Amino acid sequence: MHRLIKAIAHSTRRIRRRDDGVTAVEFAMVAPVFLFLIFAILETSLMFVVATVMQGEVAIASRVIRTGQLQEGDDALGTFTELLCGNLDNVLSCENVIIDVRTFDDFGEMEFDQFVDEDGSASGNEFDPGGADKIVLVRIAYLYNTVTPLLDQLLTTDASGNVMLFAGTAFKNEPFKSTP
Repeated sequence: MHRLIKAIAHSTRRIRRRDDGVTAVEFAMVAPVFLFLIFAILETSLMFVVATVMQGEVAIASRVIRTGQLQEGDDALGTFTELLCGNLDNVLSCENVIIDVRTFDDFGEMEFDQFVDEDGSASGNEFDPGGADKIVLVRIAYLYNTVTPLLDQLLTTDASGNVMLFAGTAFKNEPFKSTP
């Protein structure tokens, strides 16, 4: 019996001294947090890229409003949407883009009313590109669907876990000839 206890004690000491699986155990404890951080950083970076591309496309598409070219056509909203979504389709789905274009007489009277509700749906949005020398506010919103688990709890999201990205610009139309 004494030998059995000595053998068990010797085996226990030998097992306690072994450390060849410690790295795997430590990595198993750290890996989920590490992977979450990597994916959260990548997805947040992608959101910034999408927002930057949106801002650039708003500036490019707004040029046809500023010069009066859009006001000459029949389907101004359709034409503007095509211009805007022509390059945005590479980065996002234009089905989730909400467009709001408002006209003001001067920059001091601009009001930034909500054009998207809490659910990410259009509410109170307009499309009025205005005439010559009018102040125009162009805003778009995009419902970005987060993919990384738990990231939606760290960001401001709607009930479905979508993040609302916004882009916009304000400018004064050029003194073009207004069509009657």
